[in-house]
Amino acid sequence: MKAPEQLIIDKVFSGEASKNEVREVVRWLATKDGQALLQERMNHDESLIFPGHEEEFIGHAIPSEEIYTQIMRKIRMRHIWSYTFKIAAVLIPLVLILGLYINLNSRVDLFSSSEFEEVTVPQGEHLQLMFQDGTKVCLNSMSHIRYPKKFGLDERKVELNGEGYFEVAKLKNRPFIVKLSYVNVKVLGTTFNISSYDEDPDISVTLNTGIVKLSGYTFKPLNMNPGDKAVYNKESGNCMIYHHAKVQQSSLWKQDVLNFDNAPLQVVMSTLSRRFGCKFITANSSVMKYSFTLQTRFTDLRSILNELEKISPLRFTVDGQTVTVNKE
Repeated sequence: MKAPEQLIIDKVFSGEASKNEVREVVRWLATKDGQALLQERMNHDESLIFPGHEEEFIGHAIPSEEIYTQIMRKIRMRHIWSYTFKIAAVLIPLVLILGLYINLNSRVDLFSSSEFEEVTVPQGEHLQLMFQDGTKVCLNSMSHIRYPKKFGLDERKVELNGEGYFEVAKLKNRPFIVKLSYVNVKVLGTTFNISSYDEDPDISVTLNTGIVKLSGYTFKPLNMNPGDKAVYNKESGNCMIYHHAKVQQSSLWKQDVLNFDNAPLQVVMSTLSRRFGCKFITANSSVMKYSFTLQTRFTDLRSILNELEKISPLRFTVDGQTVTVNKE
């Protein structure tokens, strides 16, 4: 810290300084140079007082007018003052650091030890959350997200099981990480959709804007650019990136639009189960080889099943909340 001007220091010791000037000098007195000057002045003033004549200075101006305030009572208490300022030299920086810590920790968790919040979206519903950094996420039906009450100083990390559309607030040097069951998605300021349900065979990430970095145990880190779609297969451990994908279609669920793009029957059944709370039963394994491409509104289950029947040789029989799948 730069030393205050000598005139300001003299005004403080003579009691003529303003509050701002006193604050500036007191902060400097907590430094090594400030302590040295203070000790020097106190030694000088004490040297002007002969033992046994201390009382002569009571009620008189203090020699050289350089003591912080008027020395009350006995000058021989210099050592107490010396110890006091030595303690202050330790405490003042500590208080400043503590104040900085409290202010910073009110916004971030310096040691990543915050308590966590967990949210599960009910069946057939959507839910939008906003985190303390301004990041937004829209969660699809039956999705579960876990996040700290306060993000850490170095990173912002959440855990997702399900599907979510993220609009990440850009904060330099504090990446936003979405932890999935097999993959980590790392971004700064980006909009993207993630589908990562436990029951689905694949994890998909589609990138609208920004840059995303994918990492996992079974593949080398991959960078995604806008318009890319990454598909990670849980069984093989392979992760493929498809360029110029129809990324806008991946988040149509936010508008209550059902979109299947060459989706296996297993994915179709899982999606409809989460939406309508139904249970699917397959009559034989041969029906699982079919895939579906369909875009329609989420209306009622029977209407959607009718549309699936029009584009496939499969038949869906509904009995309460159970749907049986057969071939024609």
